Amino acid sequence: MHTVVVVDDEPITRMDVTGMLLELGYDVVGEAADGFDAVSLCQAKHPDVVLMDVNMPIFDGLTASDIIITENLAGCVVLLTAFNDDEIIDKASKIGVTGYLVKPVEQRRIKPAIEVALAQSEKLRASKKETEKAQKQLEDSRLIARAQAIIAKKEKCTESEAYAMLRSMAMDKRVSMAVLAKAVLNQEARQ
Repeated sequence: MHTVVVVDDEPITRMDVTGMLLELGYDVVGEAADGFDAVSLCQAKHPDVVLMDVNMPIFDGLTASDIIITENLAGCVVLLTAFNDDEIIDKASKIGVTGYLVKPVEQRRIKPAIEVALAQSEKLRASKKETEKAQKQLEDSRLIARAQAIIAKKEKCTESEAYAMLRSMAMDKRVSMAVLAKAVLNQEARQ
């Protein structure tokens, strides 16, 4: 069962949307009347989905959504708005909102919007993980290459021999080559 936080400054809208979500089998773990409270609630609950009104006092929905997405406080954010506005859609897309519902919200539209938003959010997270993994591998390769060059110079050997030494030392120490390369670079920096 997916957890949901409902954020809207209109109590009747919050009550209606919460009722629809409960009927659809979602677990509503909290409600908020403004973006500030929405961020606090997401910090505490880490819901799968936030249904977020756009126009609210204190923090508007886009500002709160940006914080929630940037700080990874919820699985995804679906905007609720009375406006079908291209500017809002553009801003929402840029900050990473994965769904958009125009008020008045109809029960038959909520589930597809949430399920598609969850699926897109999962794809984005997987893509981000792959990118981070690739960036780390690239950084590790750069560290290893720099350490390899230092070892080759110190030991007066070829870079391939230095690489073999580095690999052998890493295996002996039971650490990754990148960890050992960092140690070599740190030692070189201190000299």
